[in-house]
Amino acid sequence: MAKAIMIQGTMSGAGKSLLAAGLCRIFAQDGYRTAPFKSQNMALNSYITRDGLEMGRAQAVQAEAAGTVPDVDMNPILLKPTTDVGSQVILRGRAVGNMSAREYFAYKRQLIPMIRECYERLASRYDVIVIEGAGSPAEINLNQEDIVNMGMAAMADAPVLLAGDIDRGGVFAQLYGTVSLLKPDERERIKGLVVNKFRGDAAILEPGIAMLEKLCGIPVAGVVPYMQVDIEEEDSLSSRLEGEGGTKPWTVDLAVIRFPRISNYTDLAALEALDGVRVRYVSAPEKLGEPDLVLLPGTKNTISDLLWMRSRGLEGKILKLAARQVPIWGICGGYQMLGEELWDPEGVEGEPMERPVAGMGLLPLSTVFEKEKVLARVEGAFGELDGCLEGLSGLSVSGYEIHMGRTIISGGRSPADTAKLVHYRLEPEICRPLAYLMETQSSSKRAGAQGWNRGNVYGCYVHGIFDGPGVAARLAKLLAEKKGAVLKPLKEDYEAYRQAQYDRLAEGLRKSLDLERIYAMMGLRVRREIPMKEEERIRLEQVLPGEIEAKSFEIIGKELEEMGIFLNQEERPVVMRAIHATADFDYARNLVFSPDAVKAALAALKKGCHIVTDTRMAWSGINKGKLAQLGGEAFTFMSDEDVAQEARRRGSTRAAASMEKAAALYGAGGEREQIPCIFAVGNAPTALIRLYELAQEGILRPALVVGMPVGFVNVVQSKELILGLEEIPFIVARGRKGGSNVAAAVCNALLYQA
Repeated sequence: MAKAIMIQGTMSGAGKSLLAAGLCRIFAQDGYRTAPFKSQNMALNSYITRDGLEMGRAQAVQAEAAGTVPDVDMNPILLKPTTDVGSQVILRGRAVGNMSAREYFAYKRQLIPMIRECYERLASRYDVIVIEGAGSPAEINLNQEDIVNMGMAAMADAPVLLAGDIDRGGVFAQLYGTVSLLKPDERERIKGLVVNKFRGDAAILEPGIAMLEKLCGIPVAGVVPYMQVDIEEEDSLSSRLEGEGGTKPWTVDLAVIRFPRISNYTDLAALEALDGVRVRYVSAPEKLGEPDLVLLPGTKNTISDLLWMRSRGLEGKILKLAARQVPIWGICGGYQMLGEELWDPEGVEGEPMERPVAGMGLLPLSTVFEKEKVLARVEGAFGELDGCLEGLSGLSVSGYEIHMGRTIISGGRSPADTAKLVHYRLEPEICRPLAYLMETQSSSKRAGAQGWNRGNVYGCYVHGIFDGPGVAARLAKLLAEKKGAVLKPLKEDYEAYRQAQYDRLAEGLRKSLDLERIYAMMGLRVRREIPMKEEERIRLEQVLPGEIEAKSFEIIGKELEEMGIFLNQEERPVVMRAIHATADFDYARNLVFSPDAVKAALAALKKGCHIVTDTRMAWSGINKGKLAQLGGEAFTFMSDEDVAQEARRRGSTRAAASMEKAAALYGAGGEREQIPCIFAVGNAPTALIRLYELAQEGILRPALVVGMPVGFVNVVQSKELILGLEEIPFIVARGRKGGSNVAAAVCNALLYQA
């Protein structure tokens, strides 16, 4: 039987899927036959196996990393949300119906024998099983009859690595709190803690790690950096769906409609991987702009998301772009929307409908929803296409279909009856098959046309249609040529690119995890003793210790130039040190400086300024020796007992109470009122909000506000409040990114200039 290791997390989004994929790659590289396993996955991104069965996309990715074929035994239960309180339940690849959360909670106990059977089948065929948990094992309201975290660990008798996400802040509380909430026998299963997604110098974590190990009685098995690897993420938390498509230079602009129930957006990953191509996810009409291509991706509820798009005004914007010959491409649910009508007489997506809903009318198609789900693998080639993307004609296509509904040319017409006269060309536009494919469903095969193209409108049911050899690169090249631009030579082999990303992930984990400890807890030994070929050896740069920082800044400066980013002389040292602390070039764009913020800060520092931080970590990172040379000191009040008491009395956070204590000292009438003070907030948005309120009330006037909280709840809003201050200097990291290490880096950049 196989040896197992289980990855659990302190929360959803802690990085379990990526860690599991990386370990799958490592064990496979080390010569072990390896398979992933997740008993229950909740996701809208799914995958169709070669048997025509449906499983979670994350486990298919992990199987690919392990070099094995995806199998539904790797993910016996898949839950695809249909509403806020209900999901479609898929068991061993087949849908068995929709259930509310309450119904499923009562039902899931019956599934334990099936889970055990699937796991044991895998364990009999492989040497190592990498098990992924879900959410947190400390969700004590859900722990009864647990089948996915500690219940699964007990079933497989697997040691557990517990990962916490430091990028969101509070990682020591995450890990200690999770361990503390577990029952003694569950705690005993955790053999290692992992600090995940760290940016900066891991040395500053050492005191906290030592205390964490002492409190938990569990060793820390690694501090894993925030790795820039292009590997598919869990759908509900993916950072791909945020922002404006990254900071890389682009020539071709692709706009993807971000539906509320978007699914299988991994279809766009091959396009996102291309240099010179920007992929944006758009949910508001004012953000659509003038893209080179509009993509309507899959959705778990086509009609609901079509009506959402219509009510937001997005549909009208897309129709205007289509009238100007901007190409439109729909996949699965997006394809269904392109037609003239959608009809759900059996209530597959909701309540039964007596009449159809009008589609966008860009293709002369009609879709009728049916209860039987179509699950199929497909392969073939594009047909003879029309419009600006006719250059895709004949290229190979492969992928899979997952849909509930049939789409045909409406009104019983044939393709010849769909001719449409247009003002911009002499010959009419006519419907043409998008592709000719061999469709495999379970044991049956069927060949035929799939999808339709008329003019510059393209639609099909095929997921993964851009993954084929050269497809994404050809599409980008055609779009560039349409606007008279030229792209640099693009990656033709997306499969090779994906494999390189798994190797890069494995390399990063080898450097940051204690693999000997992990192998030992599994009862295995490291087998990677294959000598490297000379050309495979890593060439290390010969750099003296004193030269490392200068060399790093030289690299940062060079890469900024290559990105076309040129900073003014005052702000440049601050931005570069933030990048140096995080290896994240987004700070070149999202650090916002008020007018003369740097001058004001330097003037304050030269007067013996004090610095107040919201966390011990930020305080630890500040160069207090340099600050002392200027006559200044650094303080943090978060751990003070009077702050804790005041927070309890008011029902507020310690972070907010610590700002009030600082205001009592440095504000009007305080004993340190005459000492200028910089406030550096690197973790808690509540600290920044209270700081704003104190400033607005005239109680406190900081010499500078360094606003760098990180996370999701009120983080963006707290920063926007500071950006609205008119008379107080500030340096703020706009958006969700930040952290105590960034706050300390900004302070140090100012100190080194003073």
